[in-house]
Amino acid sequence: MDGRRIVIVGAGIVGLCSAYELLQRGHQVTVLDREPVFDSASCGNAGLLSIGHPPLTRPGASIRGLRWMLSSTSPLYIRRRPSPELLRWLLDFHMHCTEAHLERCMTVLCALGFRTLERLEQIMDAESIRCGYQRTGWLDVVMDPANVAAAETEAAMLAPHGYRTERIDGAELRRRDPAFSDSVAGAIHYLDSANCHPGLLTRGIADAVRRRGGTLRTDATVTRIERDAQGRARGVRLARPHPDAPSEVVPADVVVMAAGVWSSGLARTAGLDIPMQGARGYHVQLEGVPVLPRTGCVLHETFVAVTPMSTPTGGQLRLAGTLEIGPLGLPWMRQRLAMLSAGARRYLRGVDEARAVSDWAGYRPCTSDGMPVIGWAPNTPGLYVATGHAMMGMTLGPVTGEIVAQQICGEPCSIEPDYLAAMATARYAPRGASQSRAAPLPPEASPNLA
Repeated sequence: MDGRRIVIVGAGIVGLCSAYELLQRGHQVTVLDREPVFDSASCGNAGLLSIGHPPLTRPGASIRGLRWMLSSTSPLYIRRRPSPELLRWLLDFHMHCTEAHLERCMTVLCALGFRTLERLEQIMDAESIRCGYQRTGWLDVVMDPANVAAAETEAAMLAPHGYRTERIDGAELRRRDPAFSDSVAGAIHYLDSANCHPGLLTRGIADAVRRRGGTLRTDATVTRIERDAQGRARGVRLARPHPDAPSEVVPADVVVMAAGVWSSGLARTAGLDIPMQGARGYHVQLEGVPVLPRTGCVLHETFVAVTPMSTPTGGQLRLAGTLEIGPLGLPWMRQRLAMLSAGARRYLRGVDEARAVSDWAGYRPCTSDGMPVIGWAPNTPGLYVATGHAMMGMTLGPVTGEIVAQQICGEPCSIEPDYLAAMATARYAPRGASQSRAAPLPPEASPNLA
């Protein structure tokens, strides 16, 4: 298995963790991306490693989404447009918003949770990555007393899977953490999770990939998966840097597609249709908040995620959130960015005194059934897919990278087969397609695509 040429499309946390794991096993790894690592969705997210977090497909989510889509300032805004692809995604999403599906998803996601933090901590220790990581859990902070019971019910889903939670009333919350206002009714503390500066973590893993001999190209836009006459993935084709330049093909024995929301378009070049929509999220970085919260949290009624972060210039606060489903590449909706500070000021002291030092927007890859897509592509030997993590990419990136490497190398997997099947790419196989998980060809059988 040693020494195969592996091309990974996507330099987010999933692609980089996959590269790291494959380099550890002696492979030749090239990571390709269209933009610098620090601009990725992995770097722009909230920084909450909320293990055991439920998927988007919760009971009632589709009905709430239909109501919210009428308002551009709702937590989930869907730009209405004539799109058969969007309609198909919405219908399939609605069909998966059931209690039975949620329970199946939670069984899998909870099984991944503890392993992903364990593997992440091993990587950070081995590579001396400093990213403000702290395993202090996160808080579901509730403003309205009437919503505390619902927050407790959601937390109770994790108990059978070995996760710990604690209910904290408002007075006790303020005693522990004076950042919270007198208006807050209480919180649910998810004790087993962690938070960090996601940009520093992602860049730290990218640096480790380079140190261990991986190639990282962040000026490379992949336009298609190249296949031979037998349908096997043989590399990727890049966009021409200018009209007169020759077209470049990067050869590979195995292609790993970890390109986030861009994966669905690339998958179609290999005959695979993954129902996915890009849900744009935003963040604003604040400086000068008088009292930073001591750990990360999510504001229950406004869905704003809040994470304290250490930077070279001092403590900052990241406010992140919103889901905006629409065509890729449209201009930012500045009112949605403004929603973040507006949604935090009643919960946290001093938000109005802070100044914004940066802002960001990027896309989360959301499948219609709410689950990641991890596994060999049906009918395209040599193509491995690792995408569709929605808001869980940062959280599940380390365990996904481990699964990618284990399956490519034919090793026993750290995750049970039934759980892998729930995320398998084969669920999107065309009718009559082979379900083969055929391992890549040996190196001597690899073609020359120069």
